[in-house]
Amino acid sequence: MFSKIIKFFDTLRRFWNETYSEVVKKAVWPKPREWVQYTAVVCVAVVVLTFVIFLFDFSLMNLIQFLTTLVSA
Repeated sequence: MFSKIIKFFDTLRRFWNETYSEVVKKAVWPKPREWVQYTAVVCVAVVVLTFVIFLFDFSLMNLIQFLTTLVSA
């Protein structure tokens, strides 16, 4: 039983060391200017997608209202 606990903590320690090594030493992090560019791209994409979804929603709403007035008239 004690050996299972030691094995668990050994596995946990190894996982932590590999994760730390992967994130801190092996990963290539973007420079601050790249962060700004990526953020700008995301913001523009959100605005464009919001506009597209708004157009689809508005168009479908008007189409449904038009069709319901045709049916009820």
